[in-house]
Amino acid sequence: MRTTNRLTKTALVGAAAFAMALTPPAEGATYVTENYQGIELEFALIGDVGNLDDTILSGGDYRGAVDYEYYISKYAVTQGQWAAFLNAVATDKSASADILALYNGNMNSQGYGHIRRTNDLFDPANKWMYVFQSDYEDRPVVHVSLTDAQRFCNWLTTGNTESGVYDMTSSATVLRDPVASLQPGAVVLPTENEWYKAAYYDPNKGAGGYYTYSFGHANGDCAHMDFANYDQVYHDMMAPDWGNGVYFLNEVGFYENYSGSLSSYGVADMTGNVWEWTDSQYNWYDRVVRGSAFHSDGLDLSAEFSRAHYAPSTEDNFIGFRVASVAPIPEPSTYGMIGGALVGLLCLVRRKRRAPAL
Repeated sequence: MRTTNRLTKTALVGAAAFAMALTPPAEGATYVTENYQGIELEFALIGDVGNLDDTILSGGDYRGAVDYEYYISKYAVTQGQWAAFLNAVATDKSASADILALYNGNMNSQGYGHIRRTNDLFDPANKWMYVFQSDYEDRPVVHVSLTDAQRFCNWLTTGNTESGVYDMTSSATVLRDPVASLQPGAVVLPTENEWYKAAYYDPNKGAGGYYTYSFGHANGDCAHMDFANYDQVYHDMMAPDWGNGVYFLNEVGFYENYSGSLSSYGVADMTGNVWEWTDSQYNWYDRVVRGSAFHSDGLDLSAEFSRAHYAPSTEDNFIGFRVASVAPIPEPSTYGMIGGALVGLLCLVRRKRRAPAL
């Protein structure tokens, strides 16, 4: 995984030993790590409830206002996480076409992905297995449709791809259920406003509170190849090698380590690398994607133009996603209390175990 110099406190909560961790935040950021179905996700807390829309956008189509606290994953969902999902839900060769369609053969395409479906070693007649090349593990998963992403959220929430925050039994493309979304442990796709606020808003900025670029607070608010993976990088540095095994997608968090590129809330890679699905409609059918991709130009990186739309069935090498949660997650102070209690308990146990030897 990423080689970041981070300390982690771990707390075991409840009879199910639900694993969570608090990591030291970037300046002004708060992170909480949770384990869903064996997949670890790090979330950034997005507070400052009741912020206003970004009014610098043209045409009066303003965005960014959110009147509740929520969490958004610090990183996009990775290929390693997607392979774990596939190995949990899409191994049965007799399963429905919808479930088997969670795997797209283009996920095993050099430069963009390396998830390969093959016969299970122990039951090749009835089972699939999914393997990935280690140098792709932490690159964002691509070739995922909106419904693929929704099924992933459902599975994280309930262990079932068809129910949870999205009703996949409906013939229509669905939005998240507002009641189910508030249940503890619920995972969703971020709405466009949730995504936009996490990327561009800074409560300490003044003058409207929004940056033009997600990393604007770190570099004077201008597009630069040291802060995002977009076409300037590939056109200027790697174009001669296109098609010869170059990685078009960077590992998630690459620019966090390289230049400290994070949003004001501590969210990584919200500019460039891959467009990301949101839970917002563009029109009666298409869904909004945000963020721009590895092949986008500099203009597409800005808050106003890092917006596009695609049909929910679209699966391509430049679209991925990240997840969010509007359900309550224990605050950092909770972890401190739980951690202190656990330390005390462990010390007591150790003292009791030592006692006979004294």
